[in-house]
Amino acid sequence: MRLLNDTKFVVTGLLLLILLFSFLLYSNLNFRANDSTEPTIGVITFKNKTVLRKYNDAVVWDLIESKTEVKNRDTIRTEGLSDAILTLNDGTKINISENSMILLDISDKNININFAYGSFEAAREGVVSGDMKMNITAGDKTVEVSSGDIKLDKTKSELNIKVDQGEAKLTSNGKEEKIGKDQVANVTDSGVKVGKQLFRLVTPEDRKNVFSESGQERINFSLAGWNNDASKRSNPILEVSLFPDFSKSLIREKLSSATVSKKLDVGSYYWRVSYTDPSSQTKAVTEVYQFRILSDPSLKLLSPRNGEVISFSNEIPVIRFVWNLLDLYSSYTVQIARDNGFTDIVTLKQTQNQSLAFDNLKEGTYFAKIKAKSSLQGIDEKTSSVVSFQILKKTNTTPPELLEPNKGKVIAEELTKSQLFFSWKDDKDFDSYQWELSSDSNFNSILQSEKLKNNFFKLSNGLKIGTYFWRVKGKSNGGQSFDSKPYQFTVIAKEEMELISPNQGAEVEVDDRNLVILKWKKLTGKSNYEIEVSKQSDFATTIVKENVVGNYYEFKSKEYGRFYWRVKSLEGESNVSVTRNFQMVSNVEPPNLLSPTRNETIDLFTKNYISFSWKPVEKVSAYRLKLIDVSGIKEKIILNERISTNKFQMNEIQKLNVGRFRWEVSSLYKVSDGSEKESVSNKQDFFISVPELKVPKILTPGTLYVE
Repeated sequence: MRLLNDTKFVVTGLLLLILLFSFLLYSNLNFRANDSTEPTIGVITFKNKTVLRKYNDAVVWDLIESKTEVKNRDTIRTEGLSDAILTLNDGTKINISENSMILLDISDKNININFAYGSFEAAREGVVSGDMKMNITAGDKTVEVSSGDIKLDKTKSELNIKVDQGEAKLTSNGKEEKIGKDQVANVTDSGVKVGKQLFRLVTPEDRKNVFSESGQERINFSLAGWNNDASKRSNPILEVSLFPDFSKSLIREKLSSATVSKKLDVGSYYWRVSYTDPSSQTKAVTEVYQFRILSDPSLKLLSPRNGEVISFSNEIPVIRFVWNLLDLYSSYTVQIARDNGFTDIVTLKQTQNQSLAFDNLKEGTYFAKIKAKSSLQGIDEKTSSVVSFQILKKTNTTPPELLEPNKGKVIAEELTKSQLFFSWKDDKDFDSYQWELSSDSNFNSILQSEKLKNNFFKLSNGLKIGTYFWRVKGKSNGGQSFDSKPYQFTVIAKEEMELISPNQGAEVEVDDRNLVILKWKKLTGKSNYEIEVSKQSDFATTIVKENVVGNYYEFKSKEYGRFYWRVKSLEGESNVSVTRNFQMVSNVEPPNLLSPTRNETIDLFTKNYISFSWKPVEKVSAYRLKLIDVSGIKEKIILNERISTNKFQMNEIQKLNVGRFRWEVSSLYKVSDGSEKESVSNKQDFFISVPELKVPKILTPGTLYVE
């Protein structure tokens, strides 16, 4: 017991236990990494991004790369925007899509695949009769394939099987169904439906990668097998979703032709066409195709800037090249030459980072460009534009250049206590710097002074409310001092929360996404905010009340109209902005009104109807016509009609009185989710009158009798 109370023995024992368990962990990891107890059944011939493998007797997932051997009873899993091609020993190629998982087992001389979720394709072009069969198990369903090509998509509610070549046999609930070439089997809780598709998806192709420089691309969807008569009976609907089970559709639109074009942002999408089978009058769907829009911005050299002059006094400076990092590219090559045509190359270096430093460039003029190379198939090499820069020896020493806080900056008093940094450009001409802070521009009243070797200084004691001036003196080898220009900054009691856009009362036109970007000024050192959006100025009820990191919020609304918004800081002392309002309106134009014209007077003595007409608007589904009596104190709606043409005749004139009326027409149009939206309206006033009736005067006959 005395040993347990001795610190020396306790510490030694704990160290030995740490070493023991570290050795066991290392041994376990290395044993798993070199596991050879199961036979090799294939190899990963291609992989993109994150592909994971788990051994049968392991609980930890390992990242795998191309050329990795796959063992029997391995489980392969892909994550978002990732895929892999597995080639088995018999030549079978299995293409595993993103967010998918399969388990492989060849223990009974057949290829057995346990399909958990996602999507995959199997191509068995090289197999012949008598070779091993492939059995795919998905829950309580089994698919048997001898040869040919097959594709499976599995979600929680259904399983879709498409046979491109050969034949497959599906067993579900004890019943067998044969699936032939170009047939699709749709398996749901209600049963199995096998048949040829009325439509075949053409573009975008399955697993198509679309590269976008702008972040948004127009995608052309096209079908084969389109027939106008059959299409009218089948009522085909295009469905585009972010989810493979189409639980939420991004686009759901009735098709009137074999092609349709839609603008989409960067992301991974699934698409299909649902329709009514004319023969059975039941719902049917095509196979599901997946495509991705990948962000592929242009490659830009950020530093040195084009035309930049890099000066030095004694030592040749280190020139750092910096460029924007591209997700799809794995290596970059910096080329530096003495001519614009790059025939006289000075140096060339390759890296996987987004910067490279060169310390061997002599005085002179240079040209540089970056080349990016991808390890992914189908992506070409990308080259930046050429940048010219000059390395020049200085004849005179220049004073230090101040950076932060910049001239005229306003800083909250609270922030000066924790994170007030002063920085300036570093210069090899100076051995040291003298940083000075003053309450006047002439530096007669210096509040603080520090001698520094670095080109930055953190003020830790805080500053009171007021105006301050700061400068830096550069000290050279010879003892000379070079003063920078002074910069002024102001310390205030509290930084105000300020809204930037939309402006107060602004009308914001939105497209079919109904998206408005709400922006506010980022408070120094604060990144967490609460945003509130309401239809009421007192925020009695809110449409949005969310915590946001950053200084903007993407607000979406199914309704148009006026909205009120405000933002509050969630860090430190509560800071709430003023309330602003904006009006969300559609970018679809309202119709131009023709008749009745503005302030026209209509005499109902000679008419028993009023005719309304307006100019037609393209790509609208209908119009909304309103007629309002504005003669009295309170407006009264007389007419509110949905009209499919650009004319309307009102015959019920008994509803109208003499006075002033306003008529409004707006455009009705379909949006991506299939619902109907209404644009703003054009309005015009007109008047209704009847001629003044006089008391009739009797002319004949005259007086017939007087008593």
